[in-house]
Amino acid sequence: MKGMLFAAFLELIETEFGADMVDTVLDEVKPASGGIYTTVRTYDHTELVAMLVALSKQTKVPLTNLTKTFGMYHFAEFTAAYPYLFEGLDSSFELFEKIDWFIHAEVRKLYPDATPPKFERNTLSWTRMELIYKSPRCLGDVAEGLIYGCAAHYGEKISVRREKLGDMSGSTERFLLALHKA
Repeated sequence: MKGMLFAAFLELIETEFGADMVDTVLDEVKPASGGIYTTVRTYDHTELVAMLVALSKQTKVPLTNLTKTFGMYHFAEFTAAYPYLFEGLDSSFELFEKIDWFIHAEVRKLYPDATPPKFERNTLSWTRMELIYKSPRCLGDVAEGLIYGCAAHYGEKISVRREKLGDMSGSTERFLLALHKA
């Protein structure tokens, strides 16, 4: 995973729980990187998972909640850092339609060794969509948080129903999205 995700997570910890909590989490996890992340380098995603688990343990906030919150936070960070990727897109569904062939393609241009998750999209109606998430990193909670972050960005209310597919490991999940009037 790219270092920008790790840096964003550490910023989230500091913003929500304070600098001491960042130190506590890093001391507990002792990541191979030393907890120092540059945006362009790639790091093992298990470091992020270990930090999420440690933060959950320290704060008593359920891991799923923290992971989804991180996804929402990261979406806001990503739109602020790369606003040109969102130009001309007026809704979450418009963005989801372009996520693999445009957004992730642009990410790979910026970071050639990036391996973003794959999303297959099936538009069911103007207000319903199916997204199939595929990633060996099994971070469906982050993906769900990104979905909610996207909806918030566009001022939309969205509901998500999720189910694991295939071997049930979380490497492939179906997200059924329903857009509601805000």
